Amino acid sequence: MRKRDIAFGLGLMMMAISLPACSGSKKNPAATEGPTAVEATEAADATGKNPGADADALNDRSSAGQDASGDTTGKNPGSGTDASGNGQDAAGDTTGKQDGTGTDASGQGDVQGVQHIPLTVAERSLSACKPDSYATMAQCDYFTLELDAETAKQYPALQRALVQAAKDETAHAQKSIAELSTEYQELTADWSDYEGHMSESVKPHVMRADSRIVSVLCSFEDYHGGAHGYYYTYGLNYDAASGRELKLSDVVSKKAQFIELVRDKFEEKYANDSYMLTNAGEYLATLGDEEYASTPWIMDSESITLFFAPYVLGTYADGAQEVSIYFDEAPELFDAKYLDTCADYVIPLLPARSYETNAGDGKRVAIDVDFDYNDEYGSYAREYVIGNTRIRPEGYSYSSDSYIVVAGGKHYLYTFSSAENDYSMLEVVDVDTKSLDESRTENAGLGGVDYTWDEGDSYDTSCLRGPAFTDPSDVALSRRLEVLGTTNGYRSCHVGADGYPAANDEFYTILTSFAIRAKKDLKLDVVDASGKKTGTKNVPAGTYLFDMRTDGETFVDLQTIDASALGINDESEWKYFQIADRSTDHINLTKPIYRVHIDHSDGWPYHVNGVEEDSLFEGIMYAG
Repeated sequence: MRKRDIAFGLGLMMMAISLPACSGSKKNPAATEGPTAVEATEAADATGKNPGADADALNDRSSAGQDASGDTTGKNPGSGTDASGNGQDAAGDTTGKQDGTGTDASGQGDVQGVQHIPLTVAERSLSACKPDSYATMAQCDYFTLELDAETAKQYPALQRALVQAAKDETAHAQKSIAELSTEYQELTADWSDYEGHMSESVKPHVMRADSRIVSVLCSFEDYHGGAHGYYYTYGLNYDAASGRELKLSDVVSKKAQFIELVRDKFEEKYANDSYMLTNAGEYLATLGDEEYASTPWIMDSESITLFFAPYVLGTYADGAQEVSIYFDEAPELFDAKYLDTCADYVIPLLPARSYETNAGDGKRVAIDVDFDYNDEYGSYAREYVIGNTRIRPEGYSYSSDSYIVVAGGKHYLYTFSSAENDYSMLEVVDVDTKSLDESRTENAGLGGVDYTWDEGDSYDTSCLRGPAFTDPSDVALSRRLEVLGTTNGYRSCHVGADGYPAANDEFYTILTSFAIRAKKDLKLDVVDASGKKTGTKNVPAGTYLFDMRTDGETFVDLQTIDASALGINDESEWKYFQIADRSTDHINLTKPIYRVHIDHSDGWPYHVNGVEEDSLFEGIMYAG
């Protein structure tokens, strides 16, 4: 497999800085060792290789679609604890109590109650181009889930389940990209002017990841060249202790009462469309036990949501429907094990899913984010809706992602928006007071800690990997930085007492796609891993270095990188030295760390160690 040679220009530089960086761990990602789901699929990522799974035996979502219940997995979740939570599951878990006591996955007493599970999401893509051009003819997007080495030891059964799922999803994607490419070639053989491409995509949203359950909402879309594509939503739900995939009947203990509540909630929500749609409760009542148990669902820290794809309750034009049942509405209907959640948590606020919070007086308040498109600027205005209160910020954005954040007993709405030049903004709405302080909007974003892209004989592969935003005490936020070039840095933060992010880490870890080169012999300060100065050292002219961390304002720490790891362009006056993949893998805290002091107070050109930065280094690049 060979790395793709990318022509340099403004577009490349923007690609290098536009992917916001983050990490869910307080440790350096490069220092993490041990098995991950990605390591289990590295061989499968190589073009044309089979990861060991029988692709023909896998569920073919693109052709089979859903059965009458909307199930897409076709998997048996196995045996274990019954719906009431009595007895032991496959891992010997006996934590069907709300006090958080019992035995956890490692066999140790769960004396601390429910714990967050740090979960990394790797969003992967396979793309095939036309043989005579770079035009895309087929694309398949999917994802895998990973645990770090420490968490994998604590939850070995979950680790095994995620590794196997990664193998299965990779095999399915490889089969799909081949089939989509064939469909495209067959279509264009008769329709040479066709300008579209075939696609299949599954996008993840981690709704909950703790020592009770890992629940991921999956949004599926495909297009095979017809009048329109197809879409639906389903959930992947794992018992954290046993690793087994859960069905609806595993978490809802009283089927008849649950169906009745679904009927009432559906009738209330879709009252204006009730004459066109089959009531979801009535639909569930017609299903056999196995079909009912396989109904698509997800669970967050406050509720369970059922999903019904187009054609299930109405026509395609009626779209999809969903119904949420909150735990406090009828706690007796659920296995108590899964009602036991972390005190602080995060819930993604998705466009297709409504959310309500308990305002404290027993009444629920609806929360939503509306968008108005501006044709003139090609962007969106945001409006936060909390009950009857509407808050409309002045700014516009190209895209936004919002999250309900519960911390310290308070509710906040975190919205990350992208603006001009891929600048990312964070707005924090206090849901309880229904207020937004626009003066505190800050440069912060969520995203992946590394990005890789490889070219193969049949298709190209790419992967954007980053942590799920599930734990308010440890969320890695990225910031656009202007330190020895334009780049992104991330550091771990927690939700402070006022609802705004507060730093856990002293340094921003920098993710950069380019190195710089010393123009002359330099005598630079050397610091240790903690940032303490240990001496000075001579760095010869011609040495390649990369930015590895910074405080974002006064200094940058550098490490050396070998020329063999770079794509070097010395042919023009505008020199650049490209690092192959955008990641932190080249950071090594046991190697010398060189500190340079930066000064932006006098404007352009910026100064490093008291002199203009371009007099010391070449290859420094800024956006704009």
